[in-house]
This record gives sequence, structure tokens and C-alpha cells, in this order.
Amino acid sequence: MRGMSVGETIDRRVTPDGHEIALIKRGDAFEIVYDGNFLMASDCRRSERSLAELAMTPLSQRNDVTVLVAGLGMGHTLRAVLDAPVVVRVDVLEISDTVVEWNREHFRGLNGDALADPRVHLHTGDLLSFLRQLQYTPIEEVKDGWLALLLDVDNGPSWPTRPQNTAIYTEEGLGKLEGALRPGGVLAVWSAQREVEFVRRMSARFIQVAELVIPIDIGDQAGLDYIYRGRRAAEKRAGGNGQGGKIAQA
Repeated sequence: MRGMSVGETIDRRVTPDGHEIALIKRGDAFEIVYDGNFLMASDCRRSERSLAELAMTPLSQRNDVTVLVAGLGMGHTLRAVLDAPVVVRVDVLEISDTVVEWNREHFRGLNGDALADPRVHLHTGDLLSFLRQLQYTPIEEVKDGWLALLLDVDNGPSWPTRPQNTAIYTEEGLGKLEGALRPGGVLAVWSAQREVEFVRRMSARFIQVAELVIPIDIGDQAGLDYIYRGRRAAEKRAGGNGQGGKIAQA
């Protein structure tokens, strides 16, 4: 697990389910720590922005892109989504009220006060519960689904932050994510490590599945993050698409 630097703890909370989340200030940078484990740092943001930029690439010829960002973090992914001129609406889902509060109080300068953008609609809760709720109380503007779903709620499909999140990355969970997209829509999933088995499951459900490798710097060391991207087919398919995952260098 990625290490964290020594810094000043400026806030510490206990979540409703009993976990500790802390905000660390290190010079001009912030770090979020969950149960003593490093989650993210404000000065290591390339792959979070790449998650948005790579998801938007297949949609660059449109002018009506709606996006669901699952996992607010420090707002880097949201900022990159809003910077895309094709985007007309962004629904942001974040499970932690504390993270939302920190974005408004501490991270505004990092992300250009992204939550204040009029295109942004904030929701709190976990992803699968949110998608289930939409079956009963749909959002009129995206009742047919989003054109992009960006997922950054864990360290990766095999490294969930919450045990309950494991269900997101199963075949059934991927079916729910596919159902949240309009035909031709893009699913992009962030991961801190390579996920070969996840590529297989994703390729059975989505087309044009790719593993995109993002070189990053972690302190004075080089590292790699991964983006897994696929598209919902224009028509519902009974089986797999016959395309395995590809590896690309971003």
C-alpha cells in the first residue's frame, strides 16, 4: 500500500460505520487517510484527471455528454470532466459527507471550486444503492442513462475500500453499470494495480475494452496507475463481444 508522508492532522472523523478518516496537511499538499491507510494526495493527481480525459475521448464529437462520477475524492476527476466542453451535466456520487465538506472547505483551490459549477448535481450514498434507487425515483434528465460513468471508489476491483464494494466488480455488478449507461456510453474504472481478471469480466459485457497505463510519480518514486475503459454496445448482446483487453500507454 502506498505510503504517506509525515504531516499535520487537521481533521479526523469517524464514519457512521465506525471507520476513521483523517485529513493530513503536508506543506501545501493534502492527504486523505482511511483507517490509517493512505488513500490519495493532492499533489499526485495525474491519473485522476486521466480517468476523465480518457473517458471523454470516445465522446469528443458529441455535445450532449452526461456523466456520473462515482467517488469525489479531492475533485480532480470532477474538474477534468467539467473542463471538457462536450459535458452538459455531471452527477457526482460520494458516500462520505466528510469528503464533501473537505472539498468545500479545503480543496476548492485545488479543483477550481468544482462543486459550485451549475452543471454539477451532488448525491450522497454508495453506488449500487444509488443505482437501485433510480429504478423507483429516476432523475428525469438522465432517465435513459448517462453517456459516461467514471468509477473511483476503491484502490481497484480487487482492493476495495469497503467490503460491500466487491459486488460492484462482479458480473452482476457490471451488468448494473452497463444498465446505467446509454448505448455507446463509456465506463471507466480507476485502479492502483493491474486487474487482469477484471478485464476478462469487463470484456464479456462491454465492447472496445482497454487497459490504459498511467505513469505517475509517488514522492520521489515512479509508479503506475491503471484505467479500465469499455463501451456499452449499441444493442444489447446475449454474450461476450469476442474482444479481449488491450494495453495502452497514456
